[in-house]
Amino acid sequence: LAYSTVSQLGFMFMAVGVGAFAAGIFHLFTHAFFKACLFLGSGSVIYALHHEQDMRHMGGLRKYMPITFGTVTIASLALIGVPPLAGFWSKDEILADAWADKPWVFVVAMTGVFLTAVYVGRMLILTFAGEYRGGEQAESSDDHAGDAHAGGHHGTPHESPVLMTLPLIVLAGMAVIAGFFNSDDWIGGLIEGWLPEHTEELVTHSEFEWWIAASSVGLGMAGLMVAWLVYQVKVVDTEKVRNFLQPLPEILDNKYYLDALYHTVFMKIGLLGGVAWLLSLWDRYVIDGVVNGVARVASLAGEQARRSQAGQVQFYASMMLLGSVAAVVGILVVSRG
Repeated sequence: LAYSTVSQLGFMFMAVGVGAFAAGIFHLFTHAFFKACLFLGSGSVIYALHHEQDMRHMGGLRKYMPITFGTVTIASLALIGVPPLAGFWSKDEILADAWADKPWVFVVAMTGVFLTAVYVGRMLILTFAGEYRGGEQAESSDDHAGDAHAGGHHGTPHESPVLMTLPLIVLAGMAVIAGFFNSDDWIGGLIEGWLPEHTEELVTHSEFEWWIAASSVGLGMAGLMVAWLVYQVKVVDTEKVRNFLQPLPEILDNKYYLDALYHTVFMKIGLLGGVAWLLSLWDRYVIDGVVNGVARVASLAGEQARRSQAGQVQFYASMMLLGSVAAVVGILVVSRG
């Protein structure tokens, strides 16, 4: 879901790139509802399964969590762009404007539509379809069956409380109707009304194209079908496919090695690395030095004070005598002065 957000941000930036400012803002608006529903839905599932986050240990949750299942499904279909849900209207505007301005960008976007449907379908199938796969793990555990927070999830999954499901219902409802908010027939084009007047000449105004809408929906359904065949029917062995496509899966697993590149260039040999090195020296020798020095002085003072408390009465009497003599001498010196 996090990478899905990155994907949809790509759609928004693509819209701006082809001059479809209103469409990009519109997609940001509709995306807020169905993606928030998806994230809160995932939180509902994690809560119900006692912090389990691996979809391979889930499955069959539709019968245990009907509200979460229904709302997440609606939000997922909105993300794919199934009409008349919100994502369909905003994504269709972007696709139409992309076709009018840069057809090759339109082709890339349609590829994204298909891939979105595949990973969304995978998420729905692994989480809610089939049978619950967490029971075996719970039964094989040595922990008590009633312990919900130790050693994985235990017992039968359950629907989340109303405090969690009510926001899901509200967001799913908005995922249904939010797509109509930019219609001239409803509110006179809410999103376009936010744009400054001087951007009007830069905004593309492509008309609704049935073939674009039908193609987008068709690709979305095809992606869901592929997900169903692969992850539900299992017509192919995903591990064999993964091995066949190497090294692409490894590259994707490592996020194109961008994190490693950033760490090497900026944190080790780059300017930020130098700044970080200087800051580490300051922290190690100045900040830590002061703190450790104060602690060391206090420790030495305490050690000396501890030695003075030896528990010997003769020593205490001697100290009292010396102190008295010192006091008398001090008084005499002061009185003579």
